[in-house]
Amino acid sequence: MKSSAFMSAVCIGLAVSFTAHAADKAKPATPPMDPKAMEEMMMKAAAPGPPHQRLQKLAGEWNATVESTMDPSQPPQKTTSVAVITTLMDGRYVQEVSTGEMMGRPFSGMGITGYDNLRKKYVSMWIDNFGTGIMTSEGTSDASGNVINWTGESPDPMSGKMAKFRMVTRFLSDDKHTFGMFGAGPDGKETKMMEITYERKM
Repeated sequence: MKSSAFMSAVCIGLAVSFTAHAADKAKPATPPMDPKAMEEMMMKAAAPGPPHQRLQKLAGEWNATVESTMDPSQPPQKTTSVAVITTLMDGRYVQEVSTGEMMGRPFSGMGITGYDNLRKKYVSMWIDNFGTGIMTSEGTSDASGNVINWTGESPDPMSGKMAKFRMVTRFLSDDKHTFGMFGAGPDGKETKMMEITYERKM
């Protein structure tokens, strides 16, 4: 089944390439790429690497302590939640399902994170029961691979526009990591909105 789908994709790619070249007669014809070479390129681009292995280490159950700040002039609100992280697509992605409480209400959220070999960036999406939009983000790691700096955006219910955020993931060990989120405060200056500390359930 996978081979049939893969070869279908290759054939479609060749057809699109042929049509594009035929439509532009001003350019010299470019011979189509050998299907075997195309397959090798696609397989190489899809192969999990060290960034995916870093994410795979997150698989398991976690206790999460959440400190959120709605008003920078007030102390952060502290809540707890539980996160279950599993690997998807042969280790190419990880999925987090989180349940807990926020602002006195039951909270549930789900995110998928991966590493895009072509863009050479981590990519992520998040949804939860506190909204109907999807938060998307992308990030790059430092040389150690233990710190990922993210930029992201999601719909802002206050303004009705897209709000931009900065996030930082820090892998402190295989059993502990943190996630910090920063955004514009009431004065327009960046402020820490949330920090989550994850500790693996033993």
